[in-house]
Amino acid sequence: MKSTPTRTRQWWALLLLGVIAAFGGSLFFWQNNGRPASLQTLEQRLEGEEEGEEEENEDRPDLALEQDIERTLDPALGTVPRERLLVAQEYAQQLLAERPNRRLPVGSLTQTTWVERGPSNIGGRVRAMVVDPTDATGNTVWIGAAGGGLWKTTNGTTAAPTWVSIDNFFSNLAVTAVAFNPSNPNIMYFGTGEGYYNADAVRGLGIWKSVDHGVTWTQLASTARSTTYQYILKLAVHPVTGDVYAATRGGLMRSTNGGNSWEKVLGASAGAVTDRAGDIEIGADNTLYVSMGIQSGDGIYRSTTGNAGSWTNLNTLANSGLPTNGYERIELACAPSDPTRVYAMFQSTSDALLDIYRSSDGGTTWTAMTKPRWENSDDFTRGQAWYDLSIAVSPSNANQLYIGGVDLFRTFDASATPVVWNQTSFWSISKLNSRYVHADQHTVAFASNDGSKAYFGCDGGVFLTSNAFATTSPNFTNCNNGLNITQFYAVALHPTDPNYFLAGAQDNGTQKFTTAGMNSTSEASGGDGAFCFVDEDQPQFQFTSYVYSNYYRSSNNGGTFPRVVSNNAGSFINPTDYDSKGNTMYAAAAAGSLFMWPNATTANVTTTLTLPTTAGTVTHVTASKNQDNRVFVGTNSGRVFRIDNTLAVAPATPTITEIRAGQGSVSCVAPEDGNDNHLLVTYSNYGVTSVWETLDAGATWRSIEGNLPDMPVRWVVLDPDNNRRALLATELGVWSSDNLGATDVAWEPASLGMANVRVDMLRMRKSNKQVVAATHGRGLYTTDVFVPLANKGAAAVNNKFISSVYPNPFVQNLNVELSQPATSGATVTLTDMQGRTVFKTQVKSADRLLKLNTPSGLSAGVYTLTVRDAKQTATRQVVVQR
Repeated sequence: MKSTPTRTRQWWALLLLGVIAAFGGSLFFWQNNGRPASLQTLEQRLEGEEEGEEEENEDRPDLALEQDIERTLDPALGTVPRERLLVAQEYAQQLLAERPNRRLPVGSLTQTTWVERGPSNIGGRVRAMVVDPTDATGNTVWIGAAGGGLWKTTNGTTAAPTWVSIDNFFSNLAVTAVAFNPSNPNIMYFGTGEGYYNADAVRGLGIWKSVDHGVTWTQLASTARSTTYQYILKLAVHPVTGDVYAATRGGLMRSTNGGNSWEKVLGASAGAVTDRAGDIEIGADNTLYVSMGIQSGDGIYRSTTGNAGSWTNLNTLANSGLPTNGYERIELACAPSDPTRVYAMFQSTSDALLDIYRSSDGGTTWTAMTKPRWENSDDFTRGQAWYDLSIAVSPSNANQLYIGGVDLFRTFDASATPVVWNQTSFWSISKLNSRYVHADQHTVAFASNDGSKAYFGCDGGVFLTSNAFATTSPNFTNCNNGLNITQFYAVALHPTDPNYFLAGAQDNGTQKFTTAGMNSTSEASGGDGAFCFVDEDQPQFQFTSYVYSNYYRSSNNGGTFPRVVSNNAGSFINPTDYDSKGNTMYAAAAAGSLFMWPNATTANVTTTLTLPTTAGTVTHVTASKNQDNRVFVGTNSGRVFRIDNTLAVAPATPTITEIRAGQGSVSCVAPEDGNDNHLLVTYSNYGVTSVWETLDAGATWRSIEGNLPDMPVRWVVLDPDNNRRALLATELGVWSSDNLGATDVAWEPASLGMANVRVDMLRMRKSNKQVVAATHGRGLYTTDVFVPLANKGAAAVNNKFISSVYPNPFVQNLNVELSQPATSGATVTLTDMQGRTVFKTQVKSADRLLKLNTPSGLSAGVYTLTVRDAKQTATRQVVVQR
């Protein structure tokens, strides 16, 4: 959660001066427009914690993304040009479409297939949520995850809802608004880009539309490349006219033709003070109410037509009862059962709750309501009203309200004097308690006409109550089963157990995976999870980390993880590596220095090593597996250093050698297994050359970026059996190359089965060559692509099994010619790029020519054809043409 600030804005001003000096002035203000996010202590006492233990504060995505902005911005621009990802995705789709017509080497890394590993029980930030109007049971729910895309469940009120990702390959997965056309529910819209100025807000790429009830979606061309639609805070569709309204940071936009074109109907120079539209609600009589002012002051506007020039500023009406200054964000709610009842919650300029207001005459006059109390404060948002603020009115009773900040509160009678509020949820109690709901509330959707059932979207996913306004305290259930939108920063593998992983997550601690497939995980340690490790020689020793250099150590095979090092040096998500042979942890420390923790399995004493003055801040650390006490360090100045004899005792000293001077932030240094002279180095900034190689320990370097599009590259792993092949973790999934030695190195998407998502880290288990990918928005994935074909078991991969496929592209009928007859019972499947099986059939008799009649409704695009019999498996990319 984002808790009460404990430092002053004067402190922030000093910090800003440092940030501006370090990053040329544009970095911080690009993301925050000069506005600091709330600060908090690293730790806090949790009220009601069962064991009374001190626990780390969760959810500081503002600091995590502040760090990420520096490491991805284009140095020439000083900003993060995320629109380049759209170009990169178009190029990736082009490569996929061309792949069936190219001859690829047997076992090509382009055939890398990923298996989703979860977690199945951990959610992430949900900003948008709507109950499907065609489902009277309230079971069908659509949600937008701030970094994980669009999801749907059709059994939301059951004990274990099942969620389906609608399309993992939207060009932007920052879904922040979802809306139906009330007069035609087959028409839906979703918007992208989280616009509340939290520093981890992913910039959007416009609005998408569906005309078949969410089965297929099209990005509206009118919004795809316009800066106006980079942040969509709310969407609404008029129930009579079908007009679409988008609350954006570029104004309130309206389309009267289903999204083909738009006009600004409210904003700066269009009837309002600012362009920053925060909320739009439509009353029971179809009156429109809009709040203007995100991180800036404006007011509430009302119109019966929505036309430009028809809006009335309700704050400035005589005797309105509303304030005219001292506030910024405003959240609105209209009562479905009473067209005259409107509510508004105001965030003050100090980030706290200013007041809650009620209108009983359609917004002409307002009354300030009693505010809920939290401990000794009347700010139930705890200084976070700029970030988490939600309000909803019961469908059947205009006086029954739910409001959310960090936790949830309700009232049975909003017209009473004073209004009585009850706190209904508590984020600080046991997760098994029926009143537990994850911190930071963003949206509410009622699932029943009587208001008894309601869904709540927060930083921990989706929660449900089926007794929202019962006289007893409501009970909440976690609805995150299968809603895998977890944002991981790092992952570690057990050296021998193929199902044991540790993974550090934003806002969800470090998760421990222990079972096969996609299953539930448990929390190894709390707070924002960061880098983690399992000792390769003594796996009873395992390490997790909280932010900066705060480390936990398990000496009992992951049973418990007490904190053993408390150190606030380094970066927020601190680049770290662990030398299993030397039992030493290495990490970033203050600028120009390296944190070292010798004898990490038993001791708790740390030290630092000073780097050359040109170094800058450490952004990556790799402990060599080839040479004892050797570490490779990359920095934000683009430099790479090799440090030998790291643990030298005086009078001996470590030897520091600069082996590369580049541009941007080094994101990974990958030595070849057994050969430290061969290194790959990657950079995470836009606008720089991202992948470099040396074969002579850094004496000379060669760019091997080849055809890779301009996007952040975050990690690289070499094939342990072929040093000319590699996988890259990028902002757009995983990419691969089969020949790093080519004059023009060719990279290809290698994300079959994985979402179109940022991948932060790739790790390989030496014992079985399994590779695991930590994604930032869609959990963990694994692949066995590095396992030699002959070692993959009875059904070995043999792509020569398929001689030819024709016609390709095809419409419905497809011929598959095999190199030898398939055995009876062999299966043929088609899977789409999201890994979903769209066609499956069995071979009834041994034959070399398989004539397939696929479903007529398949969408145009690239599919994977798989033929599998008892002895072998073969795959081929095919294209459906429409």
